[in-house]
Amino acid sequence: MRIKTLTTYNVYNYGASLQAYALMTYLSRQGHDVEIINYQPEYLTRKYNYKWVNPESKMSRYALTRVVYRILKFLQRQTTLANKHLFDDFTHRMLHETRQVYYTFEELQENPPEADLYVVGSDQIWNVFYEAGRDPAFYLEFVRSGKRASYAASFSYIDIDDENRKRIACSLKKFDAVSVREYHGIDILRTMGIEGTWVLDPVFLLSIEEWKEIMVPVKTGIEPYLLIYDFEGNNELKDFAVRYAKEQNLKIYSISDRAYQTRYADKHFTKTGPCEFISLIYHCSAFVSNSFHGTAFSIMFHKPVFVFGRNRHKVNSRMESLLSMFELSDRYIRTDKENSSPAEIDWNRIESIKDRFLNISESFIRKVLD
Repeated sequence: MRIKTLTTYNVYNYGASLQAYALMTYLSRQGHDVEIINYQPEYLTRKYNYKWVNPESKMSRYALTRVVYRILKFLQRQTTLANKHLFDDFTHRMLHETRQVYYTFEELQENPPEADLYVVGSDQIWNVFYEAGRDPAFYLEFVRSGKRASYAASFSYIDIDDENRKRIACSLKKFDAVSVREYHGIDILRTMGIEGTWVLDPVFLLSIEEWKEIMVPVKTGIEPYLLIYDFEGNNELKDFAVRYAKEQNLKIYSISDRAYQTRYADKHFTKTGPCEFISLIYHCSAFVSNSFHGTAFSIMFHKPVFVFGRNRHKVNSRMESLLSMFELSDRYIRTDKENSSPAEIDWNRIESIKDRFLNISESFIRKVLD
């Protein structure tokens, strides 16, 4: 069967890259011809252009501040080029993309890639507070013939206004099957009169051995370490990590946050692509983060995990849903002072839960393929 998947994947984000790889690889290993639609709309790529300034930001008000911002952005980009190259290498070496690049929905609509089945997901493709969630492409409105399905699609936010709700419902009623990544997504679908299935994120579809096949060794030394991956420079997360590392006699390693380099981390990793990212999690002794996919991999690899919320609280529903699925809600730490010593994780129970949801997830995929 010819399958085309559609997701936000080429955005220099570990989770986005790895979930796209996981779904593509899983479907390919079922014996299907799978490609990721190379969809690169301007709203996904413009922020990587140092000349672009958000028109809604304060920096865009005056010519001088725009120039200063662009210079600072250009200089900052020079320090992250190595990291960017690792992502580019992963994308072009590990992902099977369509030869044609589509830059707009209209281009997709005029000349859609041919397939027997189109699968949209995972990640926050239906988050209406992002432009992707308002783009008809991610609701497969360009499809002329063939089955339509979603796998582990995410609304992320709980609140959706009536206008977007009606638009989404109209699109999803054309789907042959719908599945979502968070439990609140099922409730959103019910309000639209659509039946959905709560499934695992695609990264859980591959075994640990399959993930080990693509890991790239990272020079970490022989000492046990706590790994930090922090999106926002969360001071409470850092304070917790320092205290926990001291209690457990662990070194502190960090990924992609320069603030750690001198004040917190014993070792700081900036040249880290998707394959290095999962390797660092696999070999750590504990993981502290506010990353959804970082949390997912730490659960899969049986690593003690401590999850902090993000400043944009509504996106935290993703982490809350994941932890709820695995009965690990006590691992969600809202302040540095609480849950400093949650119960030890019963990994046998975690595996039992994963197997149960994996059966549900694989059953959903089989029905779509049949």
